[in-house]
Amino acid sequence: MGAVNSCCIPRYRSSDTDISNNTSTPKKKGHHRNLSATFNLSVIDDFNKTQKYLVNINTATEEELMTLPGINRGIAKNIIDYRNHIGGFKCVEDLALTSGIGAAKLAMILDDIYVVPPALPKSESSNGVVDNSRAQENGLDEPTILASVNSDNVFTLIKVKGIGMTLAKNIVAHREKHGKFKNLEELLKVKGIGPNNLESFKPYLTVEAITKPPTVTTSNGVKPNAVSNGKVSNGAQRKDKADEDYILRSTTSLENLLEILGPLAKVPARPKVEDVTLKHNNRKVFRLASWNLEKFSVEKASNPGVKDVICMTVLENGIGILAVQEVADKKALNEICQELNSPTLPNVKKWSGRRGQWACVVSEATGRMHQGSEFNGFLYDKSQGIELVRSCLVEKEPGKSKPFTRLPFLGIFKVNGKFDCVVVSVHLKATGLNNEDLDRTEKEAGTVSDLVDAIKKTLKGENDIIMVGDFNLKPNASAFKELENKGYINCIPEDAYTNISNNNPAGSKSYDNIWISKETQQVFTGFSNVIREGLTSTWIPNGWTWGGVVSDHCPVYAQFYSNVDLDNGDITADQVKFSISGNS
Repeated sequence: MGAVNSCCIPRYRSSDTDISNNTSTPKKKGHHRNLSATFNLSVIDDFNKTQKYLVNINTATEEELMTLPGINRGIAKNIIDYRNHIGGFKCVEDLALTSGIGAAKLAMILDDIYVVPPALPKSESSNGVVDNSRAQENGLDEPTILASVNSDNVFTLIKVKGIGMTLAKNIVAHREKHGKFKNLEELLKVKGIGPNNLESFKPYLTVEAITKPPTVTTSNGVKPNAVSNGKVSNGAQRKDKADEDYILRSTTSLENLLEILGPLAKVPARPKVEDVTLKHNNRKVFRLASWNLEKFSVEKASNPGVKDVICMTVLENGIGILAVQEVADKKALNEICQELNSPTLPNVKKWSGRRGQWACVVSEATGRMHQGSEFNGFLYDKSQGIELVRSCLVEKEPGKSKPFTRLPFLGIFKVNGKFDCVVVSVHLKATGLNNEDLDRTEKEAGTVSDLVDAIKKTLKGENDIIMVGDFNLKPNASAFKELENKGYINCIPEDAYTNISNNNPAGSKSYDNIWISKETQQVFTGFSNVIREGLTSTWIPNGWTWGGVVSDHCPVYAQFYSNVDLDNGDITADQVKFSISGNS
């Protein structure tokens, strides 16, 4: 899953939460998924803008669209093609799913576009319309929308300038508890409404039910673009009628709004999990995990579904240290760290288990990935007594070839002030679509044992060296023979698959693993796992529907005792610089 660019909003089906029923995700490594990894969950357009300076994205030509910031001819053409494909945008947020737009670019142009003409209804206060002279007296020259405090829902009320979500909810709650408002002055009984703010939005409210489409007018009471030489054109009448239909279909009905949003309107469900006590045989333990997050960019990390899945997976499984491979932006992992420490998503906010105190570190570039550099990182929970002593990348010896396509990233950790270890996060070269690079992958796997020797040479006496990550080979491959000869074992067995896709949720490959030394095996509790549940979200695109996976890799973890350290290694060595020669 990488940075996304194109998708269309699907209608929600009850099967969309079942990943086995969705369209397939490519299984081969190196694929480029053309899906939108970010979107804006806001669904209500701000109609309080003057039409003169806005671009109607449902009628604009390529040239008109190219007047918007950052929109070139190619993106303008994509907008029109996507518009024709879905039959028109229902709200401005739909534009984010056009190839080349995304959430970031949408934010740049949001104030310059609209889907339906901004509406300032014109009628008399007694039958549910706005007195435009009162609006002008209040300095409200911009068009706005009329709403009924006795019949409209929250989503309609928040379109009125000055009424936010909190006030709108308070109005509806007061109405349901005490009955309909007899007059607008009774709004003063609503929590949060006083004489000053009531006066500002009072001209645009009514106590009467609005039973017909509001008349689209400007602040002087004249329909925009409808009068030419004193006559109303038929074209303008048709346009007004179409725009009024959009208003009715897209904004005034909660049911229609939920139909448009489909699964986006619901908080993603999480699997039922047992509480993690972080104790085994009455001894403290911690869990070390590894997860290849597949082209993990800031854009991808900003997707609420991606963020929700990663954070909840970490919390539900009691992870203490998470090694993350295939990071596309240095700041991407910080998005997860911030969400864990200051939750904004519903599932993360209501989590009742251990929350932790999270920190992260990201390496310099380890190598190249599609259209940029690849980084590696660690996310760790300080509340579990986990301290990162230092971190660094492996370096190649001067004059020698690069030992790995992507340089391993080392983190030296101390847990509970007693157990210390070196965690080496690797992402070995992929074997290729047809195994054309298998030889190079096997050479890199063989070099892992040389890296162990380099670490032990620098950190004398330190035997707890743990190799984690995406090895791109099964653990029983002959390339790991040298590592096994040094006493290392793999915590994840070869018959436990670690890949996942919507088309094949059970997986078919065993590439991700945790290799531990002979000494570390003495503090290994014998418990390890491949996490397969809860890796999809209805907020993550999947082809032309929803319910995609965060990555084509599952997280894996192993559990270790943390109250004892069986070696006398010097993890405080000043010189922590590892260099090994590459394969010729």
